[in-house]
Amino acid sequence: MRTILCLVVLMFSAYGMKAQCNDLLDELMTTADEARTKEIIKNISMDQVGGTACEQSAIQKFLEQPTEPKRRDLILRMVAGAMVRSESSKIISWGKLALNALKDEKGLERRLGSLCTDISTGYINVDKLDSALYFCQKSESYYVQAGENENLWKPNFNKYRVYLALKNYKKADFYLNKCYSYVKDSPNRMNKGFVLHSLLIALKTRGDKKIFEQYLKEYIQFKKQGKGLNDMRHLGMDDYFSDAKDAKETLERVIQAMIRDSIKEDKISYRGLILTELYEKDKEFEKAEKLYLDLLRLPSIPQERKNYYKNLYILYKKKGDKEKAYKAIEDYIAVQDSSYQQIFDGKIADYEVKYQTQEKEKEILRKNLELIKVRNRQRNLVGLAVFAIVLAGGMFYFYQRRLKYQREMKEKDMQIQRQKIAELEQKNKLLALNSMIEGQESERLRIAQDLHDGLGGLLTTVKAHFNAIEREIANIKNMNVYEKTNQLIDEACAEVRRIAHDMVPHSLKMNGLQGVLSDIQQSVKSRGVACDVEIHHLDESILGEQKAVMIYRIVQEVVNNAMKHANASHLLIQLIGHDHGLNVMIEDNGKGFDINSLIGGKGMGLKSIESRVKYLEGTLNIDSAPSQGTTINIEIPIQKQNAPI
Repeated sequence: MRTILCLVVLMFSAYGMKAQCNDLLDELMTTADEARTKEIIKNISMDQVGGTACEQSAIQKFLEQPTEPKRRDLILRMVAGAMVRSESSKIISWGKLALNALKDEKGLERRLGSLCTDISTGYINVDKLDSALYFCQKSESYYVQAGENENLWKPNFNKYRVYLALKNYKKADFYLNKCYSYVKDSPNRMNKGFVLHSLLIALKTRGDKKIFEQYLKEYIQFKKQGKGLNDMRHLGMDDYFSDAKDAKETLERVIQAMIRDSIKEDKISYRGLILTELYEKDKEFEKAEKLYLDLLRLPSIPQERKNYYKNLYILYKKKGDKEKAYKAIEDYIAVQDSSYQQIFDGKIADYEVKYQTQEKEKEILRKNLELIKVRNRQRNLVGLAVFAIVLAGGMFYFYQRRLKYQREMKEKDMQIQRQKIAELEQKNKLLALNSMIEGQESERLRIAQDLHDGLGGLLTTVKAHFNAIEREIANIKNMNVYEKTNQLIDEACAEVRRIAHDMVPHSLKMNGLQGVLSDIQQSVKSRGVACDVEIHHLDESILGEQKAVMIYRIVQEVVNNAMKHANASHLLIQLIGHDHGLNVMIEDNGKGFDINSLIGGKGMGLKSIESRVKYLEGTLNIDSAPSQGTTINIEIPIQKQNAPI
């Protein structure tokens, strides 16, 4: 019976909260008061009314009219509220819902950039890093459209978090430095302080000590430039008090400013105790004593005053001043006794109030007993009626839940079947792709061998016979036919060698990837473009000849695209082997391009690269923006062979 009554109360309570939420949503659309509009949006977005039912109602209202400013502002504030509460699933679902509805609206680029940053943060929190990078790119695109270059630090900071999670510290630090470049000269001290603080943490963990000291000085100078008290206290300055030479001076200035501006005692106490420890460590006992006495003149709670007197007692003992030490311990006892007396007096007053209240309650109880006897019978009848209604409602509710559960299970089974079919189709496509690429490579090898061994040898024989003719028929030289024919034969031989080399380069078989990449480097340099090639920890015996050819084709295609379209002045080709495979990164400083336009229409070059990466079971990531160059990052898994026993 009690359980059923609880269910009834919960049902009525939920109904009431939903009704309150619907009233607020209706009022939001009718009120012209701007302050009231902001208050309603705040109450709903911060989950202060209605709970899940209210959120669903707000989303339904938004979908009915997504371009209406008030409903649009409400959904964006709901995403921000979910960010504050770290509710990643809501950030992602609501954020994508809002983005799909508002993505084509003009004038919202800055807010959509912020929305995409929130969505990427949600994906980082649930460890879906590829999706996080995708929404970082969209965020950058919106900020560029809005001309909000300073806000580009936000998606770049999320890229830093992604690569930090992947333990790719080089890329992570690259994006963190890029992040700081956007806020270095920013008037927004909150953003600059946050990024600079993150940069210090990264440098302290894995950076160069001299660079860390340089940024630490910049950070302390940045703190000193702050005009407001909140600015001076922002972002963990205390972390570096024990490291910086002028930390004591900075802390003194902060405490004096807090005392002057009448900041609450508990805010001053923490920093005051740190400063007194520094004084005592440097044996500046007079300064420590003066600071304790200054703090005791401020209004404070008994516990803080006891701490001050206790520390004074220890300080006087160190100095050997027994008289002051005795006085400090007396003051400590006095504060403790007074706090006990306050507790005692408060308890007596509570007992008196309770006694008077009990007497009044007895009189009220006596009068109410008569009314209770009359109402009991009526309540019993009402209770029976409510029980019958609730029982019927409960049975109907559980029946509906059972039907819903059965439908959901059936839908899940269908989804699993569709997923299995899709996986089989994907495997068949991949198998066909593998066969096609293997066939292409075999055919290229055959053609290259025919060109080199057949036509190349034939042309060489023709050249030899032609030279014999030269010795015997000297008069032919006077006809100008000889020189032209000789030149054409030399060009034909060179062209045959070039075609054969492009199909299966001879240096790939002789010197491996390192040799063929060196050939690419020389080819790029010969065209007036600087090119660096870096190869680290690459074991080509594990890689195998077939994968080496695939990697060469990929690098060759990317470099050709960069030379044709990027107008770059520098290329970097980098191969790094690690425990789980091989990382191939190719960067240029060219004109870059819009990732969104690339996704819309892929050219044959990109399709060729993607097909070969899929063949190698790898992943492809393209990072580019207009006027910011292009970085292509390819991760190729390589399974190491077991060592012989």
